[in-house]
Amino acid sequence: RRSPPSPSPSSRRPRAMTTSYARKPSVQMLELSAHEAKFRIDDTDCSVANALRRVMLSEVVTMAIDLVTFEENTSVLNDEIIAHRLGLVPIRYRFRPQGPDGSGTQLREDRIGLIANERDIRRRFRFNRDCDCDDHCRWCSVRFSLSATFEDKAEQRRRGDEARRDDPVIVTTADLVSDDEDVDAVNFETRADLSRTKGDEGITIVKLDKGQSIKLEAIATLGIGKEHAKWSPVSKCIFRPVPTVAFDDAAIARLPQELRDAIVDVVPAGVLGYAGDDRGTQGAGGPLALLGGADARGPAQGGRKRIVVKNDAAILDFVDDIVNLTKSLPPLFVPLVHASASDTNFIFEIESVGALQAEDIVLCAINELRRKLDFLLEDTANLDDAA
Repeated sequence: RRSPPSPSPSSRRPRAMTTSYARKPSVQMLELSAHEAKFRIDDTDCSVANALRRVMLSEVVTMAIDLVTFEENTSVLNDEIIAHRLGLVPIRYRFRPQGPDGSGTQLREDRIGLIANERDIRRRFRFNRDCDCDDHCRWCSVRFSLSATFEDKAEQRRRGDEARRDDPVIVTTADLVSDDEDVDAVNFETRADLSRTKGDEGITIVKLDKGQSIKLEAIATLGIGKEHAKWSPVSKCIFRPVPTVAFDDAAIARLPQELRDAIVDVVPAGVLGYAGDDRGTQGAGGPLALLGGADARGPAQGGRKRIVVKNDAAILDFVDDIVNLTKSLPPLFVPLVHASASDTNFIFEIESVGALQAEDIVLCAINELRRKLDFLLEDTANLDDAA
């Protein structure tokens, strides 16, 4: 009998698996303010969580001073030191919605449809390397000017404090003047906040003594933290797995009170406590122990039987200490706590340097991660077509 013809190379390819491993993560916002955010992501992988962290650190686009031209500098600091300080000053972009009179942020029409977040700075500016201008223009950069002398600053201070008229004056970010009303150096939320605040007028740049002055021009451009840390929008960006901790409540309740207190005291203050103690204090080593009496440990004597976790961010670091202690306690001599770290649920904590709001950092990072995945999907499809 004749053997059947051999299959063509295309027919020998393995069929694509129909099983889907795609997850559907959910996000729960735990804390949110202008400069800090804490949120929880469930049903995802550690690799995805770490990818989001790395994008927030190094690939969210911000603006920072990149070029400084000095016209005069008679301060005690060299030009290079002042330029370095200026580069690390966070530059804030504020989107202003269009008003009936046409006022507001003038966005680039070619980016409106590509970037969903209207507060993303890329809807207003482009990278200098991608701009059509010869040097710098209003679509790829912002110019800052700074001109200060000891006499001018001392005169301003003399009006409020005559006794300090001969002390050195401080040049801060409040003295930087931007040529773009949508962009300014991070200082206070409004000029009114600055006028109400005494003794703190912004980020210090340099001090001037009698006869000293400084005059310069700086240009801020777009960049990412991968190029230089001055473009990184976060000062803190961490994630940790959600811990699962289970105590043997029945066995712990049968222990004498001093042994239960020993379990609470084996970890730093605030990590463990008793159920019903909303203050999050722990045993005699806790911060409220100086108050004395049973209240220093939390609930009344009759309610101090069930031990609970008060600080889930730190508990996993001390599980071994708790296990070793409970294994040595009579009469059972067995571990009375079991803990594990989730490999699908994570808690993020981020803190902004001020260039972007914490919420915008997360949204911009998600959009950037999505863009990278779209490119990967497109390139993969092209490889399949070529094969």
